[in-house]
Amino acid sequence: MTRLVPQYRRLPATAIAFLSDNLLATANGSTIDIYDVRLKTSVGSCNVFDSVRIHGIVARLCDADSRSVEFLVFGSKQWTVIRIHLDSARVEPGTVFYVDDWIKAGHWVQDDKQAWQVALALAHNQVLVMDSTHGNCIYNVQCAERCILYAAALYGDTLQTLVVAAGTVFNKVLVWDAWTKDTEAQVRVQLSGHEGVVFGVRFGKNGRRIMSTSDDRSVRVWNLDEKSAETVFYGHGARVWSCVEVDGDRLVSAAEDGTCRVWRNGETEDVWRLCPKNVWAVAAHCDGRMVAAACGDGAVCVWTVGGRQRIERIDELDTIALPGPEQALNWPDRDIDPGSDSKEREFIRGFALTWDSALVVTNHGHILRHSTLNNSWDVVAAKYGALSGYAMVAAESKAGNVAAIGMRDGTVLLVCGNSIRSAQLHTCSVQWLTVTQRSDNVYDVITVDNSGDIVWSLVTWDASWQAVARIERPTAGMRVASAAVSHDGQWLVIGTVTGSVYVYKHGDVKTINGLDAETATLLQVACKWPQAHGQHTVSAVSVDVDVVGNVRIVSGGRDGWVRTFNVLDSVPADAAPDAVCVGDVVLHCTSRVKVTRGWIEQLLCVDGQLLAVTFFRKRLELVDVEAAHIVVSTVCAGGAKLWQVVVGSAGVRIGFVKSGLLRTVCVPLSQSAPIVLATGISATDIRAVCAIDVQIGGRQLCVALLGGEDGHIRIIKCSDMQLDVLANVRRHRSVIRCIQSIPSISLDSDASRFVLSAGAGSELRCWRLNASSGDDPLALVDWALAPVLDDRDIRIMDIAVVHRELSNVWIVAAYSDASVALWRLDTDHQTFSCAARAASDIHAHCVLSAASVKTNDGRYLVLTGASDGQIIVWDVSMFIAGTVDVAKPNVALQAVLKIPHVHQSGVNTLCAHVDGVDIVVASGGDDCSISLTRIGSTPPSVQSVTRNELAHASAIQGVAFLGGGSICSVSTDQRVAVWNQHLELQDMAITLVSDPSALEVSTIGDDLQIMVAGIGFETFTMSRSC
Repeated sequence: MTRLVPQYRRLPATAIAFLSDNLLATANGSTIDIYDVRLKTSVGSCNVFDSVRIHGIVARLCDADSRSVEFLVFGSKQWTVIRIHLDSARVEPGTVFYVDDWIKAGHWVQDDKQAWQVALALAHNQVLVMDSTHGNCIYNVQCAERCILYAAALYGDTLQTLVVAAGTVFNKVLVWDAWTKDTEAQVRVQLSGHEGVVFGVRFGKNGRRIMSTSDDRSVRVWNLDEKSAETVFYGHGARVWSCVEVDGDRLVSAAEDGTCRVWRNGETEDVWRLCPKNVWAVAAHCDGRMVAAACGDGAVCVWTVGGRQRIERIDELDTIALPGPEQALNWPDRDIDPGSDSKEREFIRGFALTWDSALVVTNHGHILRHSTLNNSWDVVAAKYGALSGYAMVAAESKAGNVAAIGMRDGTVLLVCGNSIRSAQLHTCSVQWLTVTQRSDNVYDVITVDNSGDIVWSLVTWDASWQAVARIERPTAGMRVASAAVSHDGQWLVIGTVTGSVYVYKHGDVKTINGLDAETATLLQVACKWPQAHGQHTVSAVSVDVDVVGNVRIVSGGRDGWVRTFNVLDSVPADAAPDAVCVGDVVLHCTSRVKVTRGWIEQLLCVDGQLLAVTFFRKRLELVDVEAAHIVVSTVCAGGAKLWQVVVGSAGVRIGFVKSGLLRTVCVPLSQSAPIVLATGISATDIRAVCAIDVQIGGRQLCVALLGGEDGHIRIIKCSDMQLDVLANVRRHRSVIRCIQSIPSISLDSDASRFVLSAGAGSELRCWRLNASSGDDPLALVDWALAPVLDDRDIRIMDIAVVHRELSNVWIVAAYSDASVALWRLDTDHQTFSCAARAASDIHAHCVLSAASVKTNDGRYLVLTGASDGQIIVWDVSMFIAGTVDVAKPNVALQAVLKIPHVHQSGVNTLCAHVDGVDIVVASGGDDCSISLTRIGSTPPSVQSVTRNELAHASAIQGVAFLGGGSICSVSTDQRVAVWNQHLELQDMAITLVSDPSALEVSTIGDDLQIMVAGIGFETFTMSRSC
């Protein structure tokens, strides 16, 4: 018999608890992982149960020397007590005990002899008090209300004070005493108000309050003395799973929407978006500040509450109103009360912030400055005629010490302090402008007028104002939404309203000594990326040049995404297919990150930290792009109103105009980013897994590439008892269904491999996997993209690599419209071309799976399985041999063998290998069966079929050959099975991956590694000699 042994796993983290000041325990399937939150590292793990997911951890400090901790662990109907030594983090597993019902809560309680025992609340509203050492039941109490519970909590240090709070499927919380032995207890308090199932219940620290969470998306705090809800919190966008009291006036809740909300004084104080979906549990540190969260993607995060600013009400902001007539300011012809109802009422037309002042332009043409230090106003300029009724104002975003003002006659003013410089840059009104500081007293100004003309000018304060260049508009309708100039003045980047990014290289263009923009050189586009943000406005761009001349561009859009590009002076071999080159310059997209569900309006760089100013649901939020967390959040007037964010030495200042008043707030930039102790892999289904051997730092490693419903490809390394995420890239627009590696050849670099991915939208991509020994040991470079054949609504269900010869790779793709296509990839020229297609009427049903094999007589056969249970064999040898002119349109694939009714329904998965002169095909279907079909190769014909009708209890999602005729299978019944060549069961193991969708087998030394992916990822090892 073989032996499948679980090895690595990253599953949804379902339970979490602090064991001491620095140790944190989390549940990873049936394993407890322990982390040191101070050192930010893993210190050990312990497998607790064989095949049961852990749902609760409850710690107790041992009394003897306080140098060890006992903690109760439970899941399903099992429980155990584990001891950990705090000095060494050494774990001592305990005996696993069983009960007859699902455990919903656990608690430590002292008996009459002051010995610590375990109290368990069960799913049918019953409490068992168990001997913590021997596991026998000391006594049990059944509640008179025999309802089913989804949640429970226990409170009290002794048996005489033990109280139960039970969350029922009938939307109620029942409170009853569990200290009467072997009797039926009556409900003492019934708390009603939830409009959905109660998913979480927790006692407050004093036992007089209960926090409950529900399917109705609310968090309710109940007062047991009043027997009513004292506070009801709404704010989560989905079901709320759990809640914990952090200190006297703060609660933290965890929800299905992937967020933790901090509640204080009846309102939301903070929101932490930790993962795309499901934060299952939260725990509070005894210091009343630190909180830890267990996430649905397997991530474990720790952060400090109250560590950042969140403003909920407008009246929390400073208010700046225009001065009234009673204020004696030195300006002429101002006789209108700013608070009057006259049509000539004066109001703020535009403004620019600095850290301690605000420059304001009014509709009457006045330029005023307000000082926040003494709350006073000064007149910078009065009655600028061309400003009356019109003004475009922009501030230098890094410090805000200079403001640019565009006027209706084409004049641009530059204001610094109370000094003004002016220049006539256009002949019609200035529609848009921006100003950036290049160096001390040197500023770049980009202006756009109503006719669309773009002018780049350079201002040296107290010296000159010169026209640098006129900017080419590739299309007459190009509308500028954002612009940035590099600090060396060599690069200009423009983002447009239609989602495109244009890059201009100044190079040796001579700046003219004067302001006649018509005589300035026309600067042409160096490269562009059309629809970098789809059809959404590119609302923010930045460009940086490092000390060695590398150029990096970052763009943010109203689609909520931030994209990062490298600008290269020559077209490299790995140029992305989306980039458009003009001359010898190319854009190379290196990353793409979703920052907000709303839109991005500004990008700021503070001490190397990239911050995005975002708007969502009438909130302005400053987001750390790399850490993916919100630094500052405030209510605002919305992104369409007048607003600005500037950075000062002490933090950021935010301002916006609402109801004619300027509202501002100064916020320090705290270091509040969550500590990520374990990196998540995916909160949604992983649909594809591919194992590849790579060389990293002279060491041979096997890594796994994962792809799934979120469109990301992640590279996972499993070694040294650690599972690490080495890379995370998203280029697919939607679901990834399959990933395949391309076999390497002698010409390939040891540090470079090619990988294919495909899925929804008919996307078929090739990636180059680059390995190095640097900080980023692996990188995926988007190499080539296949054209869409018919309809983007069609999905590629599976792919298989047929053959590789030098730079030519032949690939078969199975489509959801019942068609099959043969693709040729040229890795040198980074192009896909369709060599042949099979008409959809051959399969007539969705093609679910594909495989390929080379026979001993040199023929290349492709096998495809469809949702009707049929397998078809195709001979593609003539295409690979070049005897068919694939340049001709509509070249058709020809089926050489049809095998009907291999399965009663869909052929979800298949694989093939050569056995002598025959081909052996293993397939798994929706009918829960596994089939081994032996096909004679000359001519292709069915020799025999071996079938196990009851291989699994539900649909089979993956099969793979292990060698020696054995195969492995995985099913949605969460079983991994090994079969011999007669389909007799050799071994079976339970995987804790929910909804398994993919299976992969790799070799590590003398062992086989079996990878299973679905909602989570897990590996098993098996000796090859078995």
